[in-house]
Parts: sequence; C-alpha cells; structure tokens
Amino acid sequence: MLHLTHIYKTFHTGTINETTLYHDFNLSVKEGDFISVIGSNGSGKSTLLNLICGTLQADKGSILLEEKDITNVKAYKRSSYIARVYQNPSMGSCASFSILENMAIAENKGKPFLFKKAVNKDRIDFYKTQLEKLHLGLENRIHDKVGNLSGGQRQALAMITSTLTPNKLLILDEHTAALDPKTADNIMELTNELILSKKLTTLMVTHNLKFALKYGNRLIMMHQGKAIMDQCQTEKQNLKLEDLLDKFNEISIESGN
Repeated sequence: MLHLTHIYKTFHTGTINETTLYHDFNLSVKEGDFISVIGSNGSGKSTLLNLICGTLQADKGSILLEEKDITNVKAYKRSSYIARVYQNPSMGSCASFSILENMAIAENKGKPFLFKKAVNKDRIDFYKTQLEKLHLGLENRIHDKVGNLSGGQRQALAMITSTLTPNKLLILDEHTAALDPKTADNIMELTNELILSKKLTTLMVTHNLKFALKYGNRLIMMHQGKAIMDQCQTEKQNLKLEDLLDKFNEISIESGN
C-alpha cells in the first residue's frame, strides 16, 4: 500500500552540523495497518511523517502510495489523500470559523468551491451525527466558533474533520501529547473507533508507550533513522511495557547516556 524504498536524508549538508539520519531506509505498510511508531527524540519519527506527507523531501529514494510514485508530489497535493492530525490542537482547525464552517471546508477538501457554497445547510444533520460520536455535546454547538473550544474538544473535532473525506492514509503526529491524561484517553478511544469503522490505514507517532501497546496491529521503534523493532499481530500483542522500557534503556546505554 505504502512503500518507502532506499530513502536517504541528510540535514545541514556541507556544514559542521551535517547529520545523516536515513541511510538506505525501507518501510512497507499494508492496507489496513494501524502502526504505532515510537522512539526517542531525534530517532527519525517526525522525519518519517514529514517525508510521507511531503513537507520534507528525501535526498534519494522513492515513496509509492498504492503503486503511484508520490516522491516529488507537493505536500498540498498529497493532503487531498493523506490526512494529518497534529500535536497542537490549533493546527487542525480554524479558530475564527464555526464548527459547521470547519466541517464544511474539510468535507470539500481538494474540491473547487465558493465559500458560500461550502456551508451546505442540507449537510448540517450529517455533521451533527458525526459530532455525536464524540460524546462532547458539540452537535448542539455547531454554530460556535472553534476558538471557544477546549484543546481536547478541538483535537476531537480535528479527528472527525480529518476523516470526513476518503483518505488513503491517516497520519497521527503525537495527536494526544498536548492533552491531559483523561482527555488523551478519550481521544485515543475515539481515534481507534474511527480507524476501525472506516478501515483507515494509519501511522501514529506517539511517546505514550501504553497507547502504542494497546492500539493498532503493528509497533515500530525507531533509533537513529532505523527501525530497530518491528512487531506485528501476535508478536505485538505479546509485548509488555517492560520490553519497551528495556529496549529504550539498551539503546540509551549504546548512545552513551
């Protein structure tokens, strides 16, 4: 479904800070995979997402999505079929627009339309039905400005809006990191429900090891631009938190920490 092949990426080329992160990196993602990606800071997690979404270009290598080469496709074009939810709740919505307007814009992503036509009153009942899934009462606040919502409410809305249109791939970029523990738990439950019900192929970068173990069918641990752990299905189910912590300690010692 998604294939990153022979990827090379060096930062600060030609300077004393030159650093090669990816050296012949390869990754294949099957349709329907829900992959948790973990790793320490600087391990290559965010770079991986940026390469897939097109906000960063590889020095060498290719990226294929459903057998289509998207290596040189601009990020704004990829956004029509790759949805991304960010760590910062404010990045997934427009604060000065209403919930209704945000959902209308999201549903018309990639389509040419006048803004007046974007807010289709016939779709309000559909939007309310989607919002009911959040169990936050937002269906009764559909005309409220998004800027008046809490961080958790905005992130929940971002999850809904990101899945309003068919996407080939869902990218979750530490999307619970800025939330309090209880809200983070709720957002992850919602996330899992949406992924399963819509059969979304998903890559989720997270620092929450419990979420990485609990959700998804595959877990990848990154270190220095390499996948040093890649567990699927039963292997992942058999993993324990102690296994991940032991691995983190091992690579920390190897790095001289």
